[in-house]
Amino acid sequence: MLHFSKISTQGKDFNLIASGALAFKIHNKILKDEDFQHGTRVSRSMLLGSVGAPTQLTNPDQKKVYFVIISDLDKTNVDSLCKMIAKERANGSYAVCEVIPAFYNEPSFKALKMLRQNFDEVIELSKFNLGNSKALVSSEQQHCIVTDYSLSMARIMYHVCVNDFASKQSAEKSKSQPVYA
Repeated sequence: MLHFSKISTQGKDFNLIASGALAFKIHNKILKDEDFQHGTRVSRSMLLGSVGAPTQLTNPDQKKVYFVIISDLDKTNVDSLCKMIAKERANGSYAVCEVIPAFYNEPSFKALKMLRQNFDEVIELSKFNLGNSKALVSSEQQHCIVTDYSLSMARIMYHVCVNDFASKQSAEKSKSQPVYA
């Protein structure tokens, strides 16, 4: 099951997709953050089958930014998600996937390979180290760090989407249209 949220502000869309229990918790924490609540409109939906439904409601020529968080990688229907992202990237959209692997097995390796082929960036978060110390043992500490990292990443991508990504798109349109004096 995919949790799809579109955060709209200033006529620009930031798309947040989560799959898996930990990813859903992070998704909710991101949406509750004040950066995403100020002057924005959020639309949410859950997708069980076809992934393309929410994106078909918007302008197909509009470049979009996608931030996808996946936990429990082997339980995810990665194929339909990758098809949707590949189609969006062909239209000039930008997509980043953050993977929090729960298991390391053959289905998850195949899914990770498919994600790497269809996203602009795939960030794999596994065990964290602090400096040169040993990996953190407590799963609560790891989840806290993963959540903070994901929230920071979402903020960065959102601000780039609102300030830079869409303004470059409008600058490109103005260059392509002839100016008559």
